[in-house]
Amino acid sequence: MTETEYNKVPLQEDEKDEIQASVKYGYGVRHVQVFLFFLCLTMGYAARAHLGVTIVGMTSLDDLKDEIAVDIKDVNGSTNYRGRKDLNLNDSSIGQIIKSQDSSWNIYKKYKWSKKIQEMVHGSFFLGYCIMMFPMGMVCHRWGGKIPLQIAMSVNAFISFFTPWIIAWGSWKALCVCRILQGLSQAGLYPAIQSLLSNWVPISERGSLSSYVYTGSGVGTVLAFQVAGVLAFSRFGWPSTFWFTGITCFVAFVLVTVFGSARPEDHKSISEAEKLYIIGKVSHRVQRNVKIPWKAILTSIHVWATFVAHVGSAIFFVFFFIQIPTYMNAILKLDIRSNGVLSSLPYISAIFACIAFGFLSDFLINKKQVSIKKARIISSSIGAYIPALCCMFVPYTTNTALAVICFVTSNTAHAAMHSGWMVNYIDLAPNLAGTLMATGNTITNILIVFMPLVVSNIVTDVTQQHQWRIVMFLMTAIGVVTNTVFVAFMSTEVQPWNEPIVGNANDPEDIKLEEKKLEKEAKQ
Repeated sequence: MTETEYNKVPLQEDEKDEIQASVKYGYGVRHVQVFLFFLCLTMGYAARAHLGVTIVGMTSLDDLKDEIAVDIKDVNGSTNYRGRKDLNLNDSSIGQIIKSQDSSWNIYKKYKWSKKIQEMVHGSFFLGYCIMMFPMGMVCHRWGGKIPLQIAMSVNAFISFFTPWIIAWGSWKALCVCRILQGLSQAGLYPAIQSLLSNWVPISERGSLSSYVYTGSGVGTVLAFQVAGVLAFSRFGWPSTFWFTGITCFVAFVLVTVFGSARPEDHKSISEAEKLYIIGKVSHRVQRNVKIPWKAILTSIHVWATFVAHVGSAIFFVFFFIQIPTYMNAILKLDIRSNGVLSSLPYISAIFACIAFGFLSDFLINKKQVSIKKARIISSSIGAYIPALCCMFVPYTTNTALAVICFVTSNTAHAAMHSGWMVNYIDLAPNLAGTLMATGNTITNILIVFMPLVVSNIVTDVTQQHQWRIVMFLMTAIGVVTNTVFVAFMSTEVQPWNEPIVGNANDPEDIKLEEKKLEKEAKQ
């Protein structure tokens, strides 16, 4: 299909009047929905990230007497958290504990898993995540974003709670299956949230409310680190971390089921005033369950500009969390993984920065200080160019304080991308935001697979700073080039294919009149 084949939804006779949205509407149902989206994202990240810490409590006592190594992974990559702990266990006490583990159904027993097995366990989540990403985007488009959130929370609640018994039955292989199922269910989180935000958040609040929701990834990761670190080594044992995430995911499932809604039109208690404030002019409404215009999407230069920015941002994100801890150990001689505060500091700073950037973006737009397009460009540029500068400066210093400041500054500035290219998916096609996010994530995950291979071939000796310099220059170039492409070709105009054919498309004059009308409204 070509763009001229796309027609807008015909208006009903009683909807033809120019109905303007309220100028301003305070706290309402949309804020409750935003909290539910934030809660689901937070618990999703907590369920996927806690295993990096929990697995320390699951390993054999012989391993625990040595240095404890934990790999913490999230959707875009992994980071290491390592600490030493003197267990002060004598041989008799170890023997007594091991003896108590003879029962095959003892869920508190320890397991002696090699580093390779632990990596397989961690990676199994992302196998399921990548496989289901694109299909879940289709689910969001057809049935809305609420169902994928319910699937993610219910599946993670059930599996997390019963994982200790499943592991006792099938060891690490059974745990891999559990993680794959969790990954499959969580693949719909971001597409669903993107779809829900496009339905619930008005343009005037798009940057700030979206940023609040996106902080859930950081909050969930920090929560996983801290809670698992306490529970896994408490008298309740490592199974308690699975029970905690299982119960909290179930609570999130109940809340989103009872109080959540895919669209304002479907919510039972929302006021007409707030509904009108969110939706705006009724002429922007479209019919659901229409066919996805793949040809128009994949031939749109504006969409590909956002895809490119998505890929560049994700590559930098993964590089930071996988490689930077190694760099700090080998070059700076600083084991930040032995300090919980330093480990969580980049996440914490990014949480507050994400909220600040979103609020500032909306403030400038609503005060008409900048256009929506300029606001998106500024946010994306902050999230790409500042980290690139920091990445370029770091390999020329061995000063620990300067390097840490650069890394924290880089991660803080990178949070601006949430109110930049990430929200641009909603700008381009509010009705297809979930589909666009799923497509962008699929492309990104495929390309990110090659990043560790590239790094490992360049950095053959982690103690050689000049090798790291080459890799960081490469990351700088990727960040600068991808964002420059975004700045050059991006758009914030709603694309014509956002509203596919659902009525009579045989009258070219009606099509032209309707498109001119919508273009005029978009400029107002």
